[in-house]
Amino acid sequence: MLLWWAGMLILQGEGLELDLQRRRHPMWEWLFSHPVQPGAIFLAEMLAPLAANPMYWTAPVFAGLVYGFIYGPGLGVLAAILIGIPISLGAACAGKALEIAVVLRCSPRTRGAIIGLMSWLGYASMMMLFLGMFLIPKIVSVLGRLLPLFTALPWPWLRFFLGGDSNGSYSYLTGLFTCWIIAGLMILSAVWFSTWGAQQGLAGNFSAASSRPSKSLAGAANFGKDPLYRKELLWFLRDRSAIVQSILIPITVAGGQLFNMRYLLVHAQDNWNYLCGAAIIFGTYFLWVLGPKSLSSEGAALWISMTWPRGLESLLKAKAWLWALISSGLVALVLCYAALVFPAQIWKIALVGVAWFFFARSMAEKSVTLVTVTSDSGEAQKIPSGRRWATQLGMLTFAIGILTQQWHIAFMGIVFSYLTSAAMWQNFRARLPYLYDPWSEKIPPPPTLMHAMISISILVEGGAIVTGIIAVFAGRAHLGVAQAVSYLLSSVIVSFGVANYLANRGVRTEDVWCWQAKVDRDTEGLPWWRALGFTDPKIYSWLLAGAGCGFVLGMIGRGYLAVLHLIPMTAEIIRKGQEQMASIPDMRISYAVMAIAFAPFAEEYLFRGLLFRALNKEWGGWKAVVGSAAFFAIYHPALSWFPVFLLGATNALIFKKSGRLAPAVILHMVYNVVVLS
Repeated sequence: MLLWWAGMLILQGEGLELDLQRRRHPMWEWLFSHPVQPGAIFLAEMLAPLAANPMYWTAPVFAGLVYGFIYGPGLGVLAAILIGIPISLGAACAGKALEIAVVLRCSPRTRGAIIGLMSWLGYASMMMLFLGMFLIPKIVSVLGRLLPLFTALPWPWLRFFLGGDSNGSYSYLTGLFTCWIIAGLMILSAVWFSTWGAQQGLAGNFSAASSRPSKSLAGAANFGKDPLYRKELLWFLRDRSAIVQSILIPITVAGGQLFNMRYLLVHAQDNWNYLCGAAIIFGTYFLWVLGPKSLSSEGAALWISMTWPRGLESLLKAKAWLWALISSGLVALVLCYAALVFPAQIWKIALVGVAWFFFARSMAEKSVTLVTVTSDSGEAQKIPSGRRWATQLGMLTFAIGILTQQWHIAFMGIVFSYLTSAAMWQNFRARLPYLYDPWSEKIPPPPTLMHAMISISILVEGGAIVTGIIAVFAGRAHLGVAQAVSYLLSSVIVSFGVANYLANRGVRTEDVWCWQAKVDRDTEGLPWWRALGFTDPKIYSWLLAGAGCGFVLGMIGRGYLAVLHLIPMTAEIIRKGQEQMASIPDMRISYAVMAIAFAPFAEEYLFRGLLFRALNKEWGGWKAVVGSAAFFAIYHPALSWFPVFLLGATNALIFKKSGRLAPAVILHMVYNVVVLS
């Protein structure tokens, strides 16, 4: 136990987390140009972990506990100060000496692997300290069979740390002086070793290393047509630190997550959805953690890709795709195990795998937007908490849908994650040229996709809150009127609030209601009907076309509803919904007024005028149409997704083709009239 404690301290380094900064330019190199002795330079560098890592502040407590167990509480507290602090100082110096030796004598590719391995061992041993509190009974039961084998070996030197003699007696002063001598030797040896290594030359053994890849590596890297994927494969084959980043880190993350989900895994053996849900939670957390850590491991070399013809954006997209594949492989292993345990549910498990394949891509693309710049000292900039938590949008929804076997909720999580990914990339692309000059970065011009998503969320959540407040004071008998009034208030407040917000940023009302508004400002003093193009004779043809499409889609919706009545399960759901609506006075009339008079204006303004327009800039083509229609559909009941999706897609197309939002409003209005009649 004492040796484990000392080893953990030596390998701790300057942080509590995994250190992935491959230190190619240590801070102490420039100090050799100053009139200071090398020994003093290295000693100052070795004291850095004591100031940076809180683990060294609490390490003396362990020495106090061990000595207190033998000599009593009073001497134990004294040992924490007189013995724990010198040992911690010696361990910090020894660890720093090892790091300096690696930097001086190893090639950059080997250096990153060794430093990463040291950091991983320190991190893993520290985590075992906390996990051991929960796993001690199991560890003792397993190791109890192995420990007797070691009792036959002589371990007299371990007693020296505690002041033990060969006759079995203990001396506090003997242990104190022994630990002082050991700590002093560790400090002096570390300083001497580092100074001696510097005198041998800073170039180390990598000055003659060839920068050209071998033929075997170059041939292996030709796998695939995209040079970005070949670059990542070549990095894995040539850089030994890739083993640490791509193997040890995922294993460590997996172990930590399995421990965090231990209560969930207890039920996983009896429920296939719990096992699949655990795999999904692990996969999403894996991407959430791997993204920033993998990007930070690039260090200052990340800026080189900004000079490539493809640019940094293409590189990050390639990384996202590779991360999604890695996480999918890990999740697939769990799903295959679930298929073996629950063969009767294999089709559902396969459906989870397909859903995860699509969700993982969006999650990985959100993770790469967390890239930050690494300074010359090797420290990465802190990721804003708001941006980090934004990557989790849709994650819990998707996982909960799998855990509860509610596929429509899982689908909502996928759609929401994809839209959030597009919104984050839209903002990230605007600040990407200023990644190394954050003080000059500019936000994308409004309206952005994030503006649209926030506005829609406020409309939905605000309407629910207002409905609840009105229902509390008016009673359930007036719930229908409360719902109509709340939607009216929310739609008016949100629409005018967003319009005012955009107007203060140079976006006119006609810039939203028209697909491509005129560049000049001659329309500013005109009435709204002229500014929106109602003087153009073509607009009336489009209005008539919108009314016709609304009627056709409404009839499709009624036919779809008739089909649902033929299915026993969906027919029962519809019947209960109709009975619930009939039990509330004026609910049907209030719902019709809300759906015909208010919803078409507010929803077309938000979903097509803002959301589809912004999504068209980000994705373009049919992806923008499908994405906006899917996001529009998930805000409606699950049984109505098919006709509502057709409505959203048709309105997006008619808005883009006609150049005006008014035909989409008419289409929406006529559709609701036909469906509700």
